[in-house]
Amino acid sequence: MEIDKKKFREEYPNLFKEMDNEEIKTPVQGIRSEETCDVDIIRLIRRCDSEEQVLEIINYMLRRGELSKEYANNLLKQLKEQGLRSFGSKVTWGYFEREYR
Repeated sequence: MEIDKKKFREEYPNLFKEMDNEEIKTPVQGIRSEETCDVDIIRLIRRCDSEEQVLEIINYMLRRGELSKEYANNLLKQLKEQGLRSFGSKVTWGYFEREYR
């Protein structure tokens, strides 16, 4: 769908300003794909300090049958290619209470 720039600016002036302003940037805090959107394991991974801890969590969940082999491989690939913090910033105990007050 195509829309005229002038009409868009008239109907959505604030959105137009945001889209037109090249200085406004939103930082990316983590990368998710549709396959890697399991909140529970991602929350656990975000608490990790090292890749070894992530490997331990993934292997544990695989042994318990709480994680499919395919999903585990996707997580491992993301870890290897993009690093630990690609899952999101470090989460410490009390993070959500402080963040969402």
